Amino acid sequence: MALREDQILRYSRQILLREVGGRGQEALLSGGARVDATGASGMTAAAYLAGGGSPVAGVGSLTLGPWAPGFLMSATDVGQPVAATLAREVAALNPDAANPERGGGLLAELPTAWSGDAPWVALCGDGARAGVVFRGAKGCVWCFGETVRHLGPPPDGALGVALGTLGAMVFQRLRLGLEPSLGGRWLVPPGGLEEMDVRQCSRCASRAEPSSP
Repeated sequence: MALREDQILRYSRQILLREVGGRGQEALLSGGARVDATGASGMTAAAYLAGGGSPVAGVGSLTLGPWAPGFLMSATDVGQPVAATLAREVAALNPDAANPERGGGLLAELPTAWSGDAPWVALCGDGARAGVVFRGAKGCVWCFGETVRHLGPPPDGALGVALGTLGAMVFQRLRLGLEPSLGGRWLVPPGGLEEMDVRQCSRCASRAEPSSP
């Protein structure tokens, strides 16, 4: 899809980035994100994705939690259905992002069920740190699942907001082919970033074992 003049102006900061450019911005506009979240990290990620032009849609029948207010949601939205409220606020933030039928990776707060096309981005935590685990189209589904099943829900508050920002960036970079097919990162207070060790499924582990002489 060719960028309209108003879109070139709206996304000029991203387009000027060497890693994005005009073609990259077209890719972000044409590939959507399903968001399964109720809290600060998921709603922050949804806001950044929508602001960058990615179509965003809520999934499931959950309602917004008490930590959801922030970039998109207000205190009066707490307890409201995620999908309907997200559709309303995304359309108000950026009409380009209000078409949930385009594409469909999944960005979700743990715990959740994983299905559909990649990219997949899990927002999670281990009690002390916040983390993202991600999978591109060629990443092993089972290694991703083995990693996320050992992790817990993401934190709320300021760390959750920072995690949502990181999750949106990783999702966009996966869309642009700028991340490996499988990986993870820890966000360590007050602002450090560390690589996460991704667990291997039994099949990938056996492939990695050196053969006997």
